[in-house]
Amino acid sequence: MENSLIMIPSLEPDHKLLALVEKIRLHNQHLPILVVDDGSGAAYQPVFSALAQQFGCQVLTHPKNLGKGAAIKTALTEVLTNQPAVEFMVTIDSDGQHEYTDMMACLAKAQAHPDSIILGTRSFGKEVPLRSKFGNILTRNILRLATGLAIEDSQTGLRVFPRKFMTDLLAISGERFEYETRMLIEAQKRGWPILSQPIATIYIEENASSHFRVLADSVAIYSVFLKYLFSSVVSFFVDVIAYALLIHFLSVIDLSSIVIASLGARLISAIVNYYINRELVFGQRTKNSMLQYFLLVIVQILLSSFLVYLIYLILPIGDSVLLKIGVDCLLFFFSYHVQKNVIFKE
Repeated sequence: MENSLIMIPSLEPDHKLLALVEKIRLHNQHLPILVVDDGSGAAYQPVFSALAQQFGCQVLTHPKNLGKGAAIKTALTEVLTNQPAVEFMVTIDSDGQHEYTDMMACLAKAQAHPDSIILGTRSFGKEVPLRSKFGNILTRNILRLATGLAIEDSQTGLRVFPRKFMTDLLAISGERFEYETRMLIEAQKRGWPILSQPIATIYIEENASSHFRVLADSVAIYSVFLKYLFSSVVSFFVDVIAYALLIHFLSVIDLSSIVIASLGARLISAIVNYYINRELVFGQRTKNSMLQYFLLVIVQILLSSFLVYLIYLILPIGDSVLLKIGVDCLLFFFSYHVQKNVIFKE
């Protein structure tokens, strides 16, 4: 483990941080420990001084609170700039929720798989606080629906990063809790393996010491998906209203009228959707994005028309507008995945 380092981001710590580091030192006197004080202020300096003087920790200090993501980036920069011998960085939370044996198990797995990111994965039984359980389940399922990334514990603070990924990890946007989610998405896009290592599930005092801001940090974590959802809802209503009007004027419901109405409605809504997604959601003006987007639109139109007509023939539903709503809801996630990972890819 000589080529490894433990990194602890900390904001306004209490006795649990000292107890955590003391426990690590009981097992290992020489493993480097890097603590990033994320702007805790003068009142907490005795804790950080004790970490440095009693336990030999390196302490880096932010002049003000910048966020957990920023603290991780500070540590990554320190390792890349000043610690060439470190090949693996283990991040753990400062509240004592991670056992030393679990840290070492994750580190051992990283050394056995040096081209992978390792996540310490908790189980979520009845003993887990509702806030933590709900947040993890929500993030896990949104990640799975939006990106296809299947991770059991997407919010774990126990992670191991190999040095070869650190420069790219620094370039990922996000300064607070959303950074941990974005790095998983980026890892999937880059084809980096993400491996899980089962760890103990420990919550101290109902996780009361967590600095996670339920509303603000949740919005940041899900921001891209929420903006895409807003864009899609706007375009959805434009599309359905235009389709209903065109079907009304065409009078007869057959394959040709459904295709004509779908084409006209989708052309109008696609123009609206493209500009909202380009400017608000993904913020990327990639070359040929308009051409790629309208190719996607054509594929969606054909799929939507075919499926609406097929279901219309099979099921005794007289209103094709309702069928179209159902079909387009299914195509929502397909379109999001293509736009995020192909058309507006960073």
